[in-house]
Amino acid sequence: MQEQIKNSLYLNDEGEDLFGVPEQYDCSKFQNLDGFCLDDELMKQFIPIAKKLNLSQRSVEMLFEIALNMVKKQTLQYERDKEFTKQTMLEGYYKKFCEDCELPNPNTPKVSEYMRVADTAYNEFASAELKEAFKETGLNYHPELIKMFYKIGELAQEDNLSHYGKPAFEELTPAQILYGKND
Repeated sequence: MQEQIKNSLYLNDEGEDLFGVPEQYDCSKFQNLDGFCLDDELMKQFIPIAKKLNLSQRSVEMLFEIALNMVKKQTLQYERDKEFTKQTMLEGYYKKFCEDCELPNPNTPKVSEYMRVADTAYNEFASAELKEAFKETGLNYHPELIKMFYKIGELAQEDNLSHYGKPAFEELTPAQILYGKND
């Protein structure tokens, strides 16, 4: 009877020992597996606990498999939550856009011209890294950002500004600046 109890405690369904510390735990098959990477500091904390609990190699692998499944599940939930939050945020930005008195009504033709001016400035003056940051966070739809780039676009049109150099007007001498240009 005692042997039967011992076998049920120490053997899993495949007859492998669940207890009994190996000379060294081999966790290499869990390195870089499905984006799962073992953290060295956590492993330094885990190994002594596994030894103290007298866990076999198979027991440690079973724990890692559970941990891997937990990480996958949490990552998937995080991505869903992130997408939901971004969608909710975008809906909020659209509502703010509609309610903002400085912005044209989205249901009028004026909004197309307004957005064209803002988009031109955005493409001219925002770096690729900044555009990516705005895109990732959804801020490229924020009404205040749209208004800012619209104002930049207006100034750029009026002054013929360009991100790639100085204003496109001819060089004047100090006398011509003070007294005007006489052709």
